[in-house]
Amino acid sequence: MMQWGHVQTIYELPQLSDHTLMLFNLKTTHWIPRTPFRFFNIWADHSKFRSIIEDIWARQMATDPMENLRRKLRMLKSPLKDLNKEEFKGIEMKLSKARMDIQQVQNQLTRNGSDTLILLEKKILQDLEKWSNIEESALKQKSRAKWIQLGDGNNQYFSAVIKERVNMKQILILTSLTGVILSEQKDIKEEILTFYKSLMGSAAQTLPAVNSVIMRKGPVLNHQQGRQLCRPVTDEEIHSALLAIGDDKAPGVDGYNAYFYKKNLGQ
Repeated sequence: MMQWGHVQTIYELPQLSDHTLMLFNLKTTHWIPRTPFRFFNIWADHSKFRSIIEDIWARQMATDPMENLRRKLRMLKSPLKDLNKEEFKGIEMKLSKARMDIQQVQNQLTRNGSDTLILLEKKILQDLEKWSNIEESALKQKSRAKWIQLGDGNNQYFSAVIKERVNMKQILILTSLTGVILSEQKDIKEEILTFYKSLMGSAAQTLPAVNSVIMRKGPVLNHQQGRQLCRPVTDEEIHSALLAIGDDKAPGVDGYNAYFYKKNLGQ
């Protein structure tokens, strides 16, 4: 997966043979997807995070509460991107430097140990652990791997899952409605647009409906239960529902996931 990238398998017609010819193509791709804004959970643990949130939330941007919230979330993206660029960019270089530094210090300790070198070794080890955990957390969130936990050094696995997800988003070959195999990106885009445009304006001859007679034969809510379904939603219910959502659930269209709202419930 890491070496070959996308894999294509094409089955030809058997013709006179009782076997089907299979074309198995291994190749690398150079497709770079457009990356939208995504909130990274590691930002919330930074010392500047709280002050950034408080600065944006202190502003009044609209009289309508939902419009006010939407504009605040939109304005918040820029300072969060700056925070990522200043504090979290180049993690691999920071890890590489920390590994070189710890090697040098430990070599010096084997030749001539001192309290100063011991304290320096402790500090570098803390930095190395910090950046390793940050890198692993970011990779896990990108990979959306839910069954595996942090702290076991699964960076290589997360990287492979991320690459697989990127490859699954690509359409490198497509059979058109007329049976022609398309491989050029321009032709594939035109075929997809043509297909979905053909669906616009079409209507089904019949629409399925729930049979109320059959439904009444099963369990039915009583009057009190029906009233419970229509009662107003309380803040406590919203709060408990938010806490029940997984931290790494897929973010919404604005890029903010559940972890962002959990960390800012008091704002």
